[in-house]
Amino acid sequence: MNHPIIRTGKFLVLAIVVALSACDNKAKQSAEEKADSTNAAATELPDTTKGKTGTLIGAWHDEAIKSEKGEQIAYELLSSGDKFYIQAITFVGNNLKLNDTPPVTPSASELKKDGDKYRSAERPEEYYLVDKDGDLLIYDGAEMVAKCKKLI
Repeated sequence: MNHPIIRTGKFLVLAIVVALSACDNKAKQSAEEKADSTNAAATELPDTTKGKTGTLIGAWHDEAIKSEKGEQIAYELLSSGDKFYIQAITFVGNNLKLNDTPPVTPSASELKKDGDKYRSAERPEEYYLVDKDGDLLIYDGAEMVAKCKKLI
């Protein structure tokens, strides 16, 4: 006999099995996509700064902008061998921790020393200048785009 309750029960069991199977496949696919995108991101850009540290020259707070997460932004100027780098660091409140020998991060921009200026190696029209008060002036061409207060 094919009673309506038995038929409904079989249908319900079948629906649950299909739903669980679909969820399991989606979880596996999602994990594979994450692994693939992580691997792709890791192979896109070679990290030439891996394990490299520098000597901190100075640090400045950029009060005009915040990170996407709402954190405050500061810049570190550092030297490593005969090269110079500038890199942004983030902090919350007054909780900024600076290191005398910070790691050179993959996001650091290489600079070339040009007299009292530090020019971007990738964009020569972008340069950095420390003024007489110790503040960091950031220029794009002839236009000053930011003035950052000296921290150390």
